[in-house]
Order: sequence, then C-alpha cells, then structure tokens
Amino acid sequence: MTMSVSRLCLALASALLAAFCLPAAAQEKDELWDITMKMEMAGMPMSMPARTSRVCVEKGAKDESYVPQQSDCRNVESKRTGNKYTFKTVCDGKNKMTSTGEITFGDGTYEGRMKMTGMMEGQPMDMTQTYSGKRVGTCTAPPKPK
Repeated sequence: MTMSVSRLCLALASALLAAFCLPAAAQEKDELWDITMKMEMAGMPMSMPARTSRVCVEKGAKDESYVPQQSDCRNVESKRTGNKYTFKTVCDGKNKMTSTGEITFGDGTYEGRMKMTGMMEGQPMDMTQTYSGKRVGTCTAPPKPK
C-alpha cells in the first residue's frame, strides 16, 4: 500500500470522525459526547492510533446518527434489538464501499465496530473501525443547514 493511500485512509478516518458532528435543530441540553475511533487496515504493518473528538449530538438522535459515515453513504439495512443496533451502509462516488457493523448502547455510553470493504483510489480496501462514546455533558447542537 502506498503512502498516499495511507494518508487518504487517515483523511477518511478523520472525515468519519467528523461525521459524528451531526447538524441538528438548535435546542437546549443536547448531548456532549467524547467519541474515540480506531482504524485497522489489512496490509498495513500497524494500526493507526485512536483519535478522540468531543461532539454535540442532538438529544434523542436516531440510532443511525451514531454510525460514522460520509455524505455519499446511506444506510440500506438496520435493526434494533434491545440495546444492540446492527446496520449495513453503502457508499457511492469515487471510493465505493460497503460497511456492516453494530453498536451496543449503554447508560450514557456506546461501543461499536464497523467492517468496510471496497475500493479506495483504485485499490482494494479492507478496513475495520472500532469506536466508543461516552456522554460527558450537555451542549447546544448547531442548526440544520437549509
């Protein structure tokens, strides 16, 4: 794997982490979360270090709001059973990918795992992300763009 693909993977991980900064209707007492994400990619000699970000999520957000994804991705399957949410996401565009994963919700916490396969910069890609979130306070989420 070339260094430029490694940089692209790091940029993808950053974009996915930023996807947690979901726009939402401004309201009092939305939820402030610390979200940690770690990515491992087949063929790379070592995994990338975990990255933590603090984000404001609309109170009462839907389960799919906790799935990291880019703007050209959409959930095509999802199911909630008890505290476990499973999903399948398809991404179109330049880097086509399919992701499957699950999130287990706790009281003010969640943990998840997502497996992504597809093409990145014309090369096959097989990546696994693990992530966790911990509610750390309240905030006011930004208004939705019109």
